[in-house]
Amino acid sequence: MKKNKLDWLVIGLALFSMFFGAGNLIFPPSIGLAMGENWLVSAMGFAFTGIGLPVLGVLTMNKVGSFENFAGKVSKPFFTMYSLLLMASVVFTNTPRTAATAYELGLLPNLGSFHISPIIISIVFFAVTLYMSLNPSRAIDQVGKFLTPTIVTIVLSMIVLGITNKVAAPGASHVQVNSFGFGFSQGYQTMDGIMAGLFSMVILANLTARGYTSKNERASLIKRASIVTGTGLSIIYLGLFYLGATGNQYFPADISRPELVSNFVNIFLGQYGNLIFGICVIAACLSTAVALTMVVSEFFSKTYNMDYKKVAVVSCVLSAFMANFGVDKIVVIASPILGILYPITIVLIFLGILGINSIAIRRSCVGVSGILAVLQIVVDNTEIGAIESIYRAIPLSSQGFVWVVPTVAAGLLTYILMKDARELARA
Repeated sequence: MKKNKLDWLVIGLALFSMFFGAGNLIFPPSIGLAMGENWLVSAMGFAFTGIGLPVLGVLTMNKVGSFENFAGKVSKPFFTMYSLLLMASVVFTNTPRTAATAYELGLLPNLGSFHISPIIISIVFFAVTLYMSLNPSRAIDQVGKFLTPTIVTIVLSMIVLGITNKVAAPGASHVQVNSFGFGFSQGYQTMDGIMAGLFSMVILANLTARGYTSKNERASLIKRASIVTGTGLSIIYLGLFYLGATGNQYFPADISRPELVSNFVNIFLGQYGNLIFGICVIAACLSTAVALTMVVSEFFSKTYNMDYKKVAVVSCVLSAFMANFGVDKIVVIASPILGILYPITIVLIFLGILGINSIAIRRSCVGVSGILAVLQIVVDNTEIGAIESIYRAIPLSSQGFVWVVPTVAAGLLTYILMKDARELARA
């Protein structure tokens, strides 16, 4: 494989297509619907976890050089636990959700009275996924050159038609929550922030195969590619959020995510809308499934010296089984896992991008963020008064960012104590 002057564009489009999959299609409209006239503020929160973190994650991974450097400079037990939990979330929730969304949103609206089992669809879907993922370099080219333009063209067409022919004006929010915090936490469900580092493993390997062996050369290309990715995601997300907000007074508040998107398709793309959008959904979901399968296979082959092809086969079989639970059940299963992984990953990204390599600081920040992430999940899913009182006393807890202030404080305190210890040693 040879270098090409447009490699930055191909890589940027490939990254966009990896990130823009199942969750990116169904979550922004549903959040916009819930937030109504506050959709833009919520979109900003979503953009932080759905755009900012993925881009920062890609840049961080290029800076630190490997996933081991990204997550391993805390302790070996932490790296093992974190990476395996991340891989489990990919195989059992994120990858299966791509097939479930392709079936519910891409295929079902086009079947009419004809019924086909989701089991058959999941088998076919992951057979194609496996075929494409067994050749990572070729898959990245296919995703960047063919699938991404298809996705962008169809989604943008619906957004433009939705803006020029909106169904209604955004009304009052359906849920009384902090708009920014709600969008921020809902952005977890895309899993883009926690997957950025792993997607970068595939991209960096592809760049090396293309002949980009210089770190500075790779960094320059990845920066330009990240601009392409971030710009594309920003345009699509804002459009989908706005579409959802315009349906705030038109559709019922409890409408399912796939049904909401399907309704917009019928309204704005007309008679052939479901067919056209079905192609888009299946393309988006397939591109993400291929990327996720490559990531899992690459990780286990590099970290644990397992056979890449065998890991890909096992990953696809397990994901095909889980896909039959359906989108909504998979989302419920994923929520607590992502609630733990995301704060820790955000901390690791900022530690990496700031070049903080102190093991003591990394341990204190990761430890505090992890403990408080678990606390937030407990409070969200139980009614234990004592625990909730502690939770409410922590700054930013009401905004959904209970872990932020304590994590920063832990890092600063550790730095001060280390500095004092060094000064005492010199005295």
